Amino acid sequence: MRKLLAVAARELRERWILFPASLASGFFPLVLPAFGVRRGDAAFVGVFGAASLAAAAAVVIGSSMLARDAADGRLGFLFSRPLPWGTIWGGKWLAALVLVVSSGILAAIPWTAAFPLSSLGGRHGDSWLRAALDGPGAAPLFVIVVLGVGLANFSATAFRSRSPWLVLDLVLLLAALWATRRYVAPLWLYGVLGKEQWSLTLALLLLALGLLVGSVAQVAVGRTDLRRAHRALSLAFWAVIGLSLAVAAGYWLWVRSAGPDAVRVHAVTRDAAGRWIYVEGSGPHRGWYPHGFLIDTTTGGYLARPGLDDGLERFAVGMLFSADGRFGALSGAAGGGAALKLLDLREAAPRVTEVRLESSPPPTWRTRFALSPSASSVFVVHESGASLYALPSGRRVATTTILPGWRPAAARYLAEGAARAWLVPSDDIPGARRARAEMRVVDLAVDGASSGTTFPLTAAIDPMSGLRAVLPDADGRRILTSDAGLHLRDGATGDLVASLVEGPGVIPALFLADGRIVVEGRGGDGEPPSAHPHLWVFDRVGTKLADFELPLGPCVLGTGPEVAPGRVVVSCFRSPFPSDASRVVDLASGGVVDTLPGLQPAVDFWGVPPTISTGAGPGAVHFFRDARHHVVRIDFATGERRVLTGPGAPRGERISAR
Repeated sequence: MRKLLAVAARELRERWILFPASLASGFFPLVLPAFGVRRGDAAFVGVFGAASLAAAAAVVIGSSMLARDAADGRLGFLFSRPLPWGTIWGGKWLAALVLVVSSGILAAIPWTAAFPLSSLGGRHGDSWLRAALDGPGAAPLFVIVVLGVGLANFSATAFRSRSPWLVLDLVLLLAALWATRRYVAPLWLYGVLGKEQWSLTLALLLLALGLLVGSVAQVAVGRTDLRRAHRALSLAFWAVIGLSLAVAAGYWLWVRSAGPDAVRVHAVTRDAAGRWIYVEGSGPHRGWYPHGFLIDTTTGGYLARPGLDDGLERFAVGMLFSADGRFGALSGAAGGGAALKLLDLREAAPRVTEVRLESSPPPTWRTRFALSPSASSVFVVHESGASLYALPSGRRVATTTILPGWRPAAARYLAEGAARAWLVPSDDIPGARRARAEMRVVDLAVDGASSGTTFPLTAAIDPMSGLRAVLPDADGRRILTSDAGLHLRDGATGDLVASLVEGPGVIPALFLADGRIVVEGRGGDGEPPSAHPHLWVFDRVGTKLADFELPLGPCVLGTGPEVAPGRVVVSCFRSPFPSDASRVVDLASGGVVDTLPGLQPAVDFWGVPPTISTGAGPGAVHFFRDARHHVVRIDFATGERRVLTGPGAPRGERISAR
């Protein structure tokens, strides 16, 4: 230890001028107020100056402590004493750290003493020292100091050695950047390793550790030979960085390898027949990486996030299925515009085709997509226009402009070559959230014919209500709007057909296959709807047919899906949690004919039961979710139940897309 301190003291004596120079630079902010600069701005200059001085000291000292001394023969003098290589390395680094930290502290002393933090608007009694202690902490700052000195040393050694090894350094740097972008960046982006200060500190710590280990090898192996020192430094540094990147890549691949049996599913989209479902959820790790699986419910085979890792940035709209169930499409962005991954589901192994939509703007979270019944075209609606694109070519065949101040709420195909979108006032315009009680309908056909109609509402739709505020039926001929109640309107003109329920908020509703409408009813005057849950049934034109009070106790109802003609599933929510069972209600008698213990209807990506979003009629197969986020497939014709996803579920065979 005594020899190590002697080496450090020798370094400090050679660079002693840095101490008074740093202290003198700290007086510069004190004269700025005399030239009209505010005290607060002068203090900011002081902070910037102290940090800049410390950074400059790290560069100068790091570049000279080993590389320059080896080139000038000073390092050979120390080895001739003789001194152990560890003593030389430790003394050099100790002196460098003391010089860098001291330069920043000395440069801060004069202006922090002259400008107390409390005089600049800080809390009463606050001081710069207390603010520093409450800041990011000593550990991250120390890592940054080591990183600065280590990088300067690496660069200086590589430059002074004039070794061909530098070419390999550049190649390895490019490879490390590529691996960081592919394996490390997603871990941070999805919060798998956290986005807190410690995660960034850990990443910098590994880089600083590589530079420290490299400098150890530089002194221990290279000694006074610069070329040999450079090789040793590079080998040790890249070994640490390579090992760190390999661990990160392995962890990322483990995160990605999770199957449906390990994922807690949050959203489900199904096809009309119930053979295919697309699910997303969270895996057995922290963060919010959206595991997505296309699952063949008849075999259990699954395709993991089809096509998302080769350039498609996805938006949480689920998967679009054609009405005939032969195709699926995952929408997103690629190449500065909208794109699709079109999946041919007619074979056991889906065929995936990437489709770039011609001259399309990049989609946002408000963009709406709809797939034609036979998947021959796709309808895309955004805040400035609506377009029809032919599939699989992606050629735009028709387009229409949307006036400023509107945003899409829902979209449907009316027939194979005609589509319709419903627009609500955009909440990006100041005052628009409550001011405009109106909606707009936009029709577009493949022959280019388009039309638009604006119609009034009873009250403005709250933008926070989401997709449930505008609910079209399967063919887009009728819509339900939640505007100071639940209103049945003509899907083409917006004309009011009937007022079904009065009251605020989004009211649960379901279109039945035969055209009837089931909604959450209301009790007596002044009675909250959750006190005595009611189901109201209306015909196609809004005439009330039945009013059933359900024996569920106080709760908020959720309706859907229709599991057989005239039979719907009703769920009960007692804030903030759903009940432990759903019931199948016969709309002819109003009685509960079946109970589904522990199950709730699976919901789509915008909180809508998948049966509504896909326009599926009353089929035998439906999907539910339990408290452990398992997705359960129930065939109501046979009574068969099968767990498809969730911890402990049977894991099907992984499908390879063609």
